[in-house]
Amino acid sequence: MINSVASYKESLSRIASEVLDAADELEIRRPPDDSSPASSSGRRIPRRSPRFTSPVGSPVANGSDHSSQDEIAKYKVDIQKLQASEAEIKALSFNYAAMLKEKEEQLSKLLEDNSSLKKSLDEVVGCAAKDESPKLLSTNSNVMKGNMDWSPIRSQRNTSQGNSRSSNHLLRSSTSKQDGFSNGSSHIVSLDVGEQKMEEKYANSQGNSKEHKNLLEEIRSLEMVHASHESEIKQLKSLLDNERESASIAKLKLQEECVLNESSQKELQELKIEKEKTFEEMKMLQKELNEKMSEMKRLQMELSWREMEQEPNGSLNNLDNLKNTISTLEKENVKLKIEKNELEASVELHRKTAAEKTGDNDLRSLNMNSNNLNENTTEDMALSIRKLEECLQETCKERDKALQELARLKQHLLDKELEDSDKMDEDSKNIEELRATTEYQKCHILQLEKALKQELAKKEELENLKNDELHKSQEIIDGLTQKLAKCMSLVDSKNSELQNLQTALGQYYAESEAKERIGGDLAAAREEIVKLSESLKAANQDLDMSRREKEDIAFKYSQVEKMLSDVKRAVQKLEGDNSKLRRTLEQSMTTLNRMSLDSDNHVDRRIVIKLLVTYFQRNHSKEVLDLMVRMLGFSEEDRQRIGSAQGATGKGVVRGVLRLPGRLVGGILGGSSPETSSHAPENQVSP
Repeated sequence: MINSVASYKESLSRIASEVLDAADELEIRRPPDDSSPASSSGRRIPRRSPRFTSPVGSPVANGSDHSSQDEIAKYKVDIQKLQASEAEIKALSFNYAAMLKEKEEQLSKLLEDNSSLKKSLDEVVGCAAKDESPKLLSTNSNVMKGNMDWSPIRSQRNTSQGNSRSSNHLLRSSTSKQDGFSNGSSHIVSLDVGEQKMEEKYANSQGNSKEHKNLLEEIRSLEMVHASHESEIKQLKSLLDNERESASIAKLKLQEECVLNESSQKELQELKIEKEKTFEEMKMLQKELNEKMSEMKRLQMELSWREMEQEPNGSLNNLDNLKNTISTLEKENVKLKIEKNELEASVELHRKTAAEKTGDNDLRSLNMNSNNLNENTTEDMALSIRKLEECLQETCKERDKALQELARLKQHLLDKELEDSDKMDEDSKNIEELRATTEYQKCHILQLEKALKQELAKKEELENLKNDELHKSQEIIDGLTQKLAKCMSLVDSKNSELQNLQTALGQYYAESEAKERIGGDLAAAREEIVKLSESLKAANQDLDMSRREKEDIAFKYSQVEKMLSDVKRAVQKLEGDNSKLRRTLEQSMTTLNRMSLDSDNHVDRRIVIKLLVTYFQRNHSKEVLDLMVRMLGFSEEDRQRIGSAQGATGKGVVRGVLRLPGRLVGGILGGSSPETSSHAPENQVSP
C-alpha cells in the first residue's frame, strides 16, 4: 500500500511539472483563439523588434496596431484561462498529497498496533495451551514470533526500497509495489499454516502432566516479561513527562526572549527620541551662536563709529569706507536672495523632471522609431508580415496540441481519484477492525493505571513520614537558635561597654589633633599675610605708574580715567579689607594664645560622662579610677583621699580599650616617662 502511495505521489508530481512546462511554453508563444476573426489573417506582432515599431504619424501603422491590439487582448484572455486551470490543478495536487500523508501516518500507526496485538495473542495462546508438550510449544511459539517479527521488518525494508526506487523511476516503483503485495500475502499464508499446526499438536498432546508443569514455568516466564514491559512503559511515560517539561521550559525561554526584544525595541525608540531632542538642541544652539555673532559685529561697528567720531581728521574717510561696506553688504544680500530663489526653482524642476522622465523617454523613442521607419522601404514591411503569418500558424498548431494534452491530463486525474476512493474505502474497513483491537488494549492500560495509583499512594505515605521527621528536626534547630541569640546578646552588651571607652578616648585624641591643626593654620595665615603685604606694595607701585600715565593721556582717553577711578575704589576696599583682616588676625592670635593656655586646664564633659558610665558598668573598677585621676589632673591630696594605687594600670586600661601604642597613651596622660612609653607596645594587655 505504501509503495502504491509513493508511486501515485511521483506520478502526480510529474503531471504537475508537465502542466507547468506546457503553461510556460504557452505564455512564451502566446497562441491566438480559433474563433477570433484575426486568426484568418494570420497576423501577429512580435516582441518589440527594433525594426517593426509603429510610428505615431503613419496611417498604415495605426491600422495594424488596432488589429494587433485586439489579437493581444484575446491572447491575454486565453492565458488567464490557462493560468486559472493551472491553479486548480496545483490546488488538487496539494490536497491529494496532504491526504496521502495523513493516510500514510494512519497506516504506520495501525502497523504498530498490529505488531503489539500479535505479541499479546502469542502470550494468550501460550497461557491457554496448558496440556501441550514443551518442545512443540517452544518451537511453534518461536516460529510464530519469528514470522511476526520478520514480517514488519520485511515490510519496512520493502517500503524503504519502494521509496528509493520510486524516487528514481516509475518502473522500479511498480516492481517494488508488486514485491510488497507478494510479501504481505506470503506472511498471511505462513500465519494460517502455523495456527493449523498448533491446533493439531494441541489435540495430540492432551493428558500429559509433565507438560503441564513446563507450561506453568513458561507462564511464569511470560509474566516476568510482562512485568518488564510494564517497567519499560513506566520509563517511557517518565521520558514523555521530561520532554513535556523541557518543551514548557523552551516556551518560557521564548517568551522571555520576546519580552527582551520588546524592551530592546522600546529602548531603541527612546534613543531615537533622545537623538531628535539633541538635534533640536543643537539647532537652537546654532541659532544662539549666530545671534551672538551678529551682536558682536554690531558692537564692532559701533566701536568703529566712535573711533571715527573721536578722530577729526579721518572721519570723512571712515564715513566713505562705511558707506562702501554698507553698499557691498546690500549687494551680497541681494545676491544671496537671488541664489536662494534659484535653488528653490531648481528643486521644483528636479521634482517635476523626475516624474516626467519616463514620458519624455517614451516620446523620444517613438520619434526615433518614426524616423527610422520613414527611412526603411516597403519591401521590409512585406517580408515582416509574411514571417508573422508563418509564426501565427505555428502557434495555432502548438496551442491545439497543448489543449489536447490538458484534456488528457484531466481525464487521467479523474481516473486516479476514482481508484484512490476505492482504496480509501478498503483502508477504512481495516481501520475499523484495528479499532476493536485498540479498545482491548485500552482496558489493559486502565489496569496499569490503577496499579500506578496504588504506588503513588504509597509514595505519599512515605513523604508524610519524611515531613514529620523534618518538623522534629526543625524544632530542635529552633531551640539551638534561641540559645545562640542569648549568647549573642551577652556578647553585644560587652561590645557596647568597649565602644563607650573607645569613643571617650577617641574624642580626647581628636581634641588634641584639633589643637595641632589650629597651630598649623595660624602659621599658614601668617605666611598669607606676608604675601598679601607684598602684593599690596606691588599694587601701590602699579597705582603710582597708572597715575603718571593718567596725567599724560587724560585728554585723549576719558574712558580710561573712569576705569582707573573704579580701580582706586577697589583698591581702597581691598585696603579696608586688609585692615579688617589684620584686626581679625590679631584677635584670633590672642584668642588662640588664650585657648592654648586654658586648654591644659579644661576637659570635655562628654569624656567625663563616658568615664563615669564605664566606672559604674565595671562595678567600681580601679583601672577606670586611675584613668580619671590622670586625665582630670587630681592633686596628691585628692589621690590619697580616693585611695587609688599609683602605677601603670591606667595605661593598661587605655591600651586594652583602644588597642593603641604606649607612646600615644603616655602623651595623653602625661604621667609616664618616655622610656616606659617606648616599651609600651610590647606589653599590650587585652581587657
